[in-house]
Amino acid sequence: MKTSTFAAFGAIAFLSLAAPAHAQQATAPDSYGSAKFESYADIDKIEQIKMVWDFNFADPKAVNGVFNNLAALLKATAEFGPHSLEPIKVVIVSHGPEVVVFAKKNYEKYKEIVDRAASYATQGVRFEICRNAAAAQGFAPADLYGFTTVVPAGPYALAYWQAKGYALNAVGATAPTPPVNDLNRADTNKK
Repeated sequence: MKTSTFAAFGAIAFLSLAAPAHAQQATAPDSYGSAKFESYADIDKIEQIKMVWDFNFADPKAVNGVFNNLAALLKATAEFGPHSLEPIKVVIVSHGPEVVVFAKKNYEKYKEIVDRAASYATQGVRFEICRNAAAAQGFAPADLYGFTTVVPAGPYALAYWQAKGYALNAVGATAPTPPVNDLNRADTNKK
């Protein structure tokens, strides 16, 4: 008897809490109005957007998804400004397991990502690879594509570009990621 009384009380309590939420949901759309689209009216007061992207992904294939964000940034800049001679500068610093994407030996596996990266490089995006992460994965500079540049260290490069006024996009800055893991081990030069 006690169990059924407790269950009935629980059901009544749940229903009394759920009812106001349901009623609120029915009126919320009208009371909140609708979004409107707008760009930044003063965008042309900014001569140049400068951004450094922190790539450090446990799964190398995540680079392709982030390239969608890069494409959106480049498209919005072209469409909405700034409209200066060089409206945007982007540097990508790769210092995690995704370095394998930029190794020539892995072209077939990462073809779509590599081709996108090469295309972005022709549009002025700079790709920097951490020497330490590359070495930890068994890669020398000659093992990596010519549209990349090997730099002393990923954190050093991120600090350098920020000191030069580049905003940090820490999309890949997750928990510290070892340079070799189960998602990229087969693609490294390490045995």
